[in-house]
Amino acid sequence: MLRLAASLAVMLLAAGGVHAGRSAGSAALIISKLPVGVRAAGLSGAYTAAADDISSINWNPAGLAKVGRTGFSVVHVEQGQQVRMENALWGRPTIMGGTVAASGSYLSMPELVESLEDSAGNYVGEGDTFSAYQFKGSVGYGQDLGKLFSVPALGPLWQDGMAGIAVGVLGEGIEQERNSSFSVSLGYLFNDGSGGRTAGVALSNLGAPAGGSPLPMSMQAGLSQRIEDWLLAFDFLTGADDAFRVRSGIEWSYTEGDAVVVLRGGAQHSFSSILAARMSAGISYRLNCEGGLMFAVDYAFLPVDDFEDMHAFAVEIAL
Repeated sequence: MLRLAASLAVMLLAAGGVHAGRSAGSAALIISKLPVGVRAAGLSGAYTAAADDISSINWNPAGLAKVGRTGFSVVHVEQGQQVRMENALWGRPTIMGGTVAASGSYLSMPELVESLEDSAGNYVGEGDTFSAYQFKGSVGYGQDLGKLFSVPALGPLWQDGMAGIAVGVLGEGIEQERNSSFSVSLGYLFNDGSGGRTAGVALSNLGAPAGGSPLPMSMQAGLSQRIEDWLLAFDFLTGADDAFRVRSGIEWSYTEGDAVVVLRGGAQHSFSSILAARMSAGISYRLNCEGGLMFAVDYAFLPVDDFEDMHAFAVEIAL
């Protein structure tokens, strides 16, 4: 039986350390645990309630309802010289407070070593080297519920709420093996606009097993608070391979004319697994141009224990 060696699992989880710990090596299609989004990475994944851009499709699809204009983003993630993940995202507002989005990701890996097991699943040694890759494509939709119609029985939960869904197809190639599956993610946001507070919940990676292993399903809940130029965000996560995790992030924005510079940082702690990346930092520059055009560049840095550090870069254009 082919399995990724433990060292590979740690490497991949470090590359997506904002969302995974070393205990998750048994999960299938680990790319589903590497959500795309440089801003979220800089906040250590504390993004369930703060989600408000096209990368929300990978964190909390309800946040897509906050996207106010058509945007396109490319994201490059790297760890060391060999692990690379390339991503493209697109989003467009529709009518009555809705936004449609799409995301595509491709993860390339260095040559791996086959881990050999006996019929009982016990490790018996190493085999040949082989190449591997993983991919994921998603479409999503976010809706401002209050702009659809009124539901008096639900009060502000509906009127000030947003809901979203993302459906994905993902797969991998490991030597001669090919596995694929589908995933569904659901999200909800409650926006207290007057107080600058937002609460969110998301259920991620619901889907069929791939290669005999389940997808890494998880449930997240988050709170965010905006105070003038500051944003504070907190997330709580539980999943099939991580019983309980806490994340926190902070962001400060400085505006000068049409330019905005944002500094951010984050931290996370797991009560049930050893995290490869416990801290994060990031910076972004956004320029609002004539004609409504917006151009932005983002960078996030995650120091990784025992492996090379992770770097993420993004360029976004919005109309």
